[in-house]
Amino acid sequence: MNKRVFFLSQGKNNIFLMAVNFYFCSKFSEMKKYFKSVLIYVSLIFLFIYLYKLDYFAFQDVHFSITPLIISILLLWAGYVLSALSWWNILYRHRIVVTVKQAIVSHGQAIFAKYIPGKIWTILGRASKVASHTDKSVSELSFISLKEQLVYLLIGILISIVPVYLLYGFSLIFLFVFLSGFGLFLIIFNKTIHNLLLWILAKLMKKTPELPLLTINNGLKLSIYNFLLWISWTLGFYFFVYSFDESFSLDLAFVFPISVVYGVLAIIMPGGIGVREGIITGYLVLSGVELEVATTISVLSRLWFVVGEVFIFLLALVLQIKKKPNTSSI
Repeated sequence: MNKRVFFLSQGKNNIFLMAVNFYFCSKFSEMKKYFKSVLIYVSLIFLFIYLYKLDYFAFQDVHFSITPLIISILLLWAGYVLSALSWWNILYRHRIVVTVKQAIVSHGQAIFAKYIPGKIWTILGRASKVASHTDKSVSELSFISLKEQLVYLLIGILISIVPVYLLYGFSLIFLFVFLSGFGLFLIIFNKTIHNLLLWILAKLMKKTPELPLLTINNGLKLSIYNFLLWISWTLGFYFFVYSFDESFSLDLAFVFPISVVYGVLAIIMPGGIGVREGIITGYLVLSGVELEVATTISVLSRLWFVVGEVFIFLLALVLQIKKKPNTSSI
């Protein structure tokens, strides 16, 4: 074959391949955009399906005191803003530049992904949003997101240990909470325990998973917003229950962070539905609260927390809609 003809034919093939590649890349980009939208709507559908099936909308009339109820909702919303700031903080620590507004948008629009079976969507949701705005990959951002989640869980357990001891003393409940916190601490910060867990998971899963190992210094840097959000939510939970049950005491409110943490760790239960309510009910009954009252508190606390999720979701949508023309945003 003539060399000139050969190179022309090769050039045509290359142009064809480039065109095909461009076509599929553009389609993939569109698919990513639609995937994010679909993820939002699917997660909302799963949320209402689970709440409906478990009769969360069927409860006896409860009379609320307006002032403590308003305080509880404001503290709940503040906690969700702080959770978005915690996400912004860890991105900043990894030199990933996003604005607070962008952090709220990425965090808020993915908030209901926790109700899709498989907790991985909670981590992937906000990571994919940031990935569309930066040059970082979804896998790298998901790893960073997982770091923040682990610190979030650890702080939730640690702030509850002392109140549990003061309420129950050196009991099985205290030992369970203490050992959970201590074990999570070792997994996050101790290299030997961390590697042992990875080895066990590799044997069970036939694949070595990625699990962040942090230094104490980095953990402290990531703790400030998480500490504030847990305090805000715990106080909010106290004022919420107090708004319809004035006999509720502050020391009992620390069951809320415990229930949320174990709800997150219960991977098979979307959004921790059922797990959180069971823990709250059992904890309160063991502390002397009547079963009917404890059950009412556990069910209403779920609906109260959903109000916070709806708030951060709507806030994210509003911030997304109000973006300036000709500026990139998540």
